[in-house]
Amino acid sequence: MAVPRDSGAPCARSAICTSGRPRLPRQVATTLSPPLTLPTTTLPTTTLPTTTLPTTTLPTTTLPTTTLPTMTLPTMESPVSQVVPLTCGMSQEKDPTLRDPEAMARRWPWMVSLRANDTHICTGTLIASQWVLTVAHCMIQKDVNYSVLVGSPQMDQAAPTAAEVPVRQVIVNSRYRARRLWSWVGQAHNIALLQLQWALPFSKYVWPICLPEIEHVVKPNSLCTVTGWGLPRANGKWPQSRTIQEKEVTILSNNQCDGFYHKFSGIPSVVRIINTQMLCAEDTDREQFCYEISGEPLACPVENTWYLVGMVSWGPGCGQKEAPPIYLRVSAYKHWIYERMSGQALPAPSGVLLLALPLPLSLLAAG
Repeated sequence: MAVPRDSGAPCARSAICTSGRPRLPRQVATTLSPPLTLPTTTLPTTTLPTTTLPTTTLPTTTLPTTTLPTMTLPTMESPVSQVVPLTCGMSQEKDPTLRDPEAMARRWPWMVSLRANDTHICTGTLIASQWVLTVAHCMIQKDVNYSVLVGSPQMDQAAPTAAEVPVRQVIVNSRYRARRLWSWVGQAHNIALLQLQWALPFSKYVWPICLPEIEHVVKPNSLCTVTGWGLPRANGKWPQSRTIQEKEVTILSNNQCDGFYHKFSGIPSVVRIINTQMLCAEDTDREQFCYEISGEPLACPVENTWYLVGMVSWGPGCGQKEAPPIYLRVSAYKHWIYERMSGQALPAPSGVLLLALPLPLSLLAAG
């Protein structure tokens, strides 16, 4: 059957146009019915009443801010860094004119009364929340119960600010010898550490003193303060209530002090009495002020921060003006102190803590 030719139809593959192009199939016209219009229904609208809730404005409270002076300590992973606050050596009483027992306890909050069977025997110094430093000759008694009294304005009276804590461990320097060649003269390595049964909470009456750096040197003629529960008079009589006493002293050179003791003791001059582990300080009013010779702290201020530079170790006794009492130099034993407290040596030198290298003879002699 012949296919009619339609020149107006589009081309496709199924047909051939007169021009030879493929013919596209013709699309059949489609007639659509008009759209259906549905009736619309308008629903009534309901307006709900609005309720306004009352607002309550709470009062704001501004807490007072307190800025404490900060002190940079060496970074070290040991128990020592966890028990010494960043503001050690801060006196809690700023008014120097106050002399009542409570004010004295706040001024020197690191003062400790060492007790054997609940009786005062010596003076100690709080250097951390669980550690007290003192002299070794106070801790050589046997079969006694040691304890410490802290935060007490009066040594023999109970106070709300005071606390008595048992001593857990006594660590005496291994080089200390109770008997010496020259009797009481030249007592060396006279240092002991006391670990308390539990850590003390700090307060205005209980606060640790700072330890000096190993290379720290106290210059002659420096003014420092020695404190203790000692006798305020040389006649041996205690006041009615034993309270903290303080006395300003002048630092002497070791050579000058060594000369005093050679004259006083008669020891040949070829024998060195005052060595580098010792410190000497002069008190011009020794006839009016007596020391126990049992661990009283010698503290020196540096920019309102107090450092423990010495502890009363030995001396001629009360009323003797020929020679001053001798202090153990604490900086010479800082390695020993930190090793016993933390079980490890001091950290390596850094920008914060500068250790003297090579080590001084005073450190090499410390046991």
